[in-house]
Amino acid sequence: MSDMAYRFPVLARGCGRWQGTYTHLDPAGAVIDTHDVETCSDFPDDGTADFRLRIHNRWPDGRESRIELLADRRDDRLIWRDRLVGWMGEVDAQTVYLNFTYRDDPAVRVCEMIQISSDGQSRARTWHWFRDDRLFKITLAREMRTEG
Repeated sequence: MSDMAYRFPVLARGCGRWQGTYTHLDPAGAVIDTHDVETCSDFPDDGTADFRLRIHNRWPDGRESRIELLADRRDDRLIWRDRLVGWMGEVDAQTVYLNFTYRDDPAVRVCEMIQISSDGQSRARTWHWFRDDRLFKITLAREMRTEG
């Protein structure tokens, strides 16, 4: 087990490739957007970062986006680089919590909770999006492991 996997066992259980769906809701619960997502995360051993997350979003109309996020360990948290300002850490044996803003739009803050099943084969994620401290969107993600 790598040092990072030892320090972050819940994230380690969540490393690998996942397929799922993001459903974005407004604060009243109306669907704003739904699209498929594939994520892949790992603790790279090449020195590029302590944690790497790759996200591939696909919409029914053919649009796609690809994002790579890197983070480095500081004490018991991983601190995001580049695009995000904030951190992620483990809360208990099944929960990872993220709190971040976007570097190019600091008025938007996201609080995300990830629940990873004890067998590591499924997970659920909930994001609360705030703009100027006012809730404007909620994201629900349900994912199944496809690899790793």
